[in-house]
Amino acid sequence: MSARAEANLAGDFPPATEEQWLAAVDSVIKGKPFESLVSTTADGITVPPLYVRESSPGARDEAGFPGAAPFTRGSFPHSRPNGAWDVRGVVVPGDAGEANRRLLDDLERGATSVVLDHPDPATLGAVLDGVYLDLAPIVVRAGDDFVAASRALEAVWAERGVHPSDALGGFGADPLASLLGEPGSSDVSSLLAELGTLAARTAETYPKVRAVSVSTLAYVDAGASEGQELAAMLSTGAAYLRAMSDAGMSVDDACRQIEVTVGVDADVFTSIAKLRAARRVWGAMAAACGASPSAQAPSIYAHTARRMLTRRDPWVNLLRVTAATFAAGVGGADGLTTHEFDALLDQPGELGHRMARNTQLLLQEESNIGRVLDPAGGSGYVESLTDELATVAWSKFGEFEAAGGFPAALIDGIVGDAIAEVRSQRMRQVATRQRPITGVSEFPNLFEEPVGRSGDGTAAAAGAERAGIVRWAEDFEALRDAADAYRTVNGSYPRVFLVNLGPVSAHTARATYAKNFFEVGGIEAVTSQRGTFGFATPTDAVEDLAASGAAIACICSSDAVYAESAEEFAKALTAAGVTRIYLAGNPGDRREAETAAGVHEFIGVGADVLDVLRRAHDALGLDRTETEDVR
Repeated sequence: MSARAEANLAGDFPPATEEQWLAAVDSVIKGKPFESLVSTTADGITVPPLYVRESSPGARDEAGFPGAAPFTRGSFPHSRPNGAWDVRGVVVPGDAGEANRRLLDDLERGATSVVLDHPDPATLGAVLDGVYLDLAPIVVRAGDDFVAASRALEAVWAERGVHPSDALGGFGADPLASLLGEPGSSDVSSLLAELGTLAARTAETYPKVRAVSVSTLAYVDAGASEGQELAAMLSTGAAYLRAMSDAGMSVDDACRQIEVTVGVDADVFTSIAKLRAARRVWGAMAAACGASPSAQAPSIYAHTARRMLTRRDPWVNLLRVTAATFAAGVGGADGLTTHEFDALLDQPGELGHRMARNTQLLLQEESNIGRVLDPAGGSGYVESLTDELATVAWSKFGEFEAAGGFPAALIDGIVGDAIAEVRSQRMRQVATRQRPITGVSEFPNLFEEPVGRSGDGTAAAAGAERAGIVRWAEDFEALRDAADAYRTVNGSYPRVFLVNLGPVSAHTARATYAKNFFEVGGIEAVTSQRGTFGFATPTDAVEDLAASGAAIACICSSDAVYAESAEEFAKALTAAGVTRIYLAGNPGDRREAETAAGVHEFIGVGADVLDVLRRAHDALGLDRTETEDVR
């Protein structure tokens, strides 16, 4: 036997018990309750900090095998060819010549398929000039105008001599996707009938083309939870299967006409579990509709979620998109579309396009994450989360169906109301920084340089909001926009003066916290040379504050120093006419006395940062009228 075969690296170590793990954790958290490490998802799923085999009994067994029901571990029994998923680009055909250049550039540099977003049928031929349509799948996505778009693509195929058996791509028929924002804007019955007719003709004529898309992106963009997103996927799919059945299609043929798209974001493990759960519940839904096992497995594409992106410090979007791409690859997506890091700016640049595409190529060709089937399978956390997400999604799916089906649930506002409730909860978590946003709500770069070109994307962001899209960073970015407008008029950002007390070792931690806190809202935190080392007297602090040009102040130090000096300094600042006085930290039983001395607000962990900063803006006279959230 070889040395490698004889090696047993864990052989001399007895298995650790749960009690031993908990004891080790307790030595680190030093008296904090273990429950403080437990988190909850937007669907109410509890996520403990430790999973052992007993945490998810049966979950591993229920996952099955790749390519077999329930398809949790993959739609196919083999890994992706060469470990590569479909790298799908998106082109918005405005000017036909520019759209053609972008499309060819994508295909020549690594994209393996392209979506044309709301193409003009009259210029589709020009947009597709030079594209090998029997090699490159082209998907048209035209909202309610899917019939016209499909006819235009068919005409191009015919004109270029592409035989129907060689045509690749899809017609993207997804009429329910537009109902969330405008539930009364479409004749749903007619559109579903058109979808059924198109799917039947496509199945008969184009064996390599899918007519129907089930995309959850509208719900993701509106702020839906993962369970709501998967339920929307199921209920939309059920509605489309009914429409195709009414058009005379078998269930198996109808299932094969559908391509599913779900969102992925920087929450890696949740995105992995969501993709696994999506396959499981879709297979169950298709089976309930009578599909044979060979037709139950879905074709699932992933799309990075726009709601996680930021306009401020957009370079961090590279990390967010990379995390989401990794999750899509590990979760077994058949294809993926990635956002550019500068997607929210007025005109995303060539660097953004290239980085978005190459992020996928690097993870495929350098990291090889696509070569392993379900690499997260067997993890107690992932298996448990997959199981619970599937359960939540199936329950919500039942609620939508009980309401009369998904079209009725959309039109009656049931779906929108449910998503709005979750969105409100999530935005609350963002406001209190329970869900921190690097570069925006945490670690802001107040003096960041614009990325590459003029324009801050405000107009583009406002248009997105009017379309019913939410981004987690938008409320914080509105504060920064207001501060930028102030700087344009006054030559500098509004300022808060840090009144540091005691030695450097006493005030540094809270002074750093306060700087981060206020600069999140575009308020520059400043102090003086004397303040850097800690003010000795209130008179010194008042004199230096007056010279700084700041109208508000924040007292920073340790609890011990606060007990000795905070009231004295607060009274001096009040007497000097400081507009608003803050104190960094939780005052505990000192609150009443320090408030009486003149402290207006206390800032610390758990504070509603947005609420505090909006009041600071009001105190400083900043105008947020044009930048407030318009949802």
